[in-house]
Amino acid sequence: MGNIKLSSDDAQGNTILSNTFIDHYMPEADGTFVKVYLYLLRLQQSNRPLSSFSEIADHLKCSDNDVERSIRYWISKGLIRYSIDERSHCIEITLCLPMDPEPVGESPRIVDYLRVVRTEEPVSPQRSDSELQQKQTVRRSRVQPSPKELTDALSDEEFIDLRKEAEAFFDRPLTQKDINALWMIYKDLALPFDLCEYLLEYCASDKENHPERMQPDYYKKIAVSWAEQGIMTREAARQDTEKHFFGTKLLRALGVRSRYSPTEAECRMIETWRRDLGFSEEMILLACDEAILTKPGSANFRYVNGILSGWAKDGLTKPAQVEERRMARSTAAQSAKKSERSDSAPFLQGSLSSDLDYLEKLAMKDIKNS
Repeated sequence: MGNIKLSSDDAQGNTILSNTFIDHYMPEADGTFVKVYLYLLRLQQSNRPLSSFSEIADHLKCSDNDVERSIRYWISKGLIRYSIDERSHCIEITLCLPMDPEPVGESPRIVDYLRVVRTEEPVSPQRSDSELQQKQTVRRSRVQPSPKELTDALSDEEFIDLRKEAEAFFDRPLTQKDINALWMIYKDLALPFDLCEYLLEYCASDKENHPERMQPDYYKKIAVSWAEQGIMTREAARQDTEKHFFGTKLLRALGVRSRYSPTEAECRMIETWRRDLGFSEEMILLACDEAILTKPGSANFRYVNGILSGWAKDGLTKPAQVEERRMARSTAAQSAKKSERSDSAPFLQGSLSSDLDYLEKLAMKDIKNS
């Protein structure tokens, strides 16, 4: 393989061995592990490239396996991270600054992700037969993968294919955070491969208007939500994303630009409009338009709820019926205005005629006196 670039988190180029490493990391490490770390630090200090792990093994008089085990150990301690190419070959090793271990808590993680464990939901004896079916719930807890798990992630052929598809969909190289998120989605959430493909496809479907969907935190959150809901097919995922997209569309229709997703209370309203009141998406958007026309600048979900409740009470279920009502109200309003003008016209005309007669008499009087 080609040369491996070495870099450091230390922007100031400090080449002195950290006391933190000596005090906290070196005592627990195997002697070979320490030698490998020091040699990597030496190469980094002198900006020398590394052709292969065998070069380290030859210099330190140890085996290639010893070098690999050493690197995995320091990865698990958070002192080393490395990047790979599309063929899973290491292309860069970064020596991280040693940090004082926290007195309480877990050690640094190679990959920070959520492990999802499916368990059977307790069944109440008072439930009906249909409710006695076993259900799966999702319990999340943070874990630290072993070096072997990380190695598996870098050599799994199906996972490598998923990474390639992610790069193609996102039209950019993947970061380590991307790889961590994809590993969590693929391995620990256990989403089917075609569902992972759909996730990538959805997140990249509108990259110009929604580039945030291609960020690891965003698509990982969607994947966790699917796992919690038991969504394991493309069709179920499509329905869920359409529901999410419609919520965003409603917010935009009401002029809300500060967030992408409705609140839980707003989501419950949307479900009520659809399920209980039986309104289509077109009717709900029409109610948003009505709210904007009636209360520009202050229309919200609660006001839309009032409009839709009124339509349901009056039996308006189609846009044509709403339009007929609008036209009827407009016609009635115009008729009322005409009637008002007609009723007030005689009074105005009589008053004006009397004023003119009075002015004419004054003018005649002035002529006679002159």
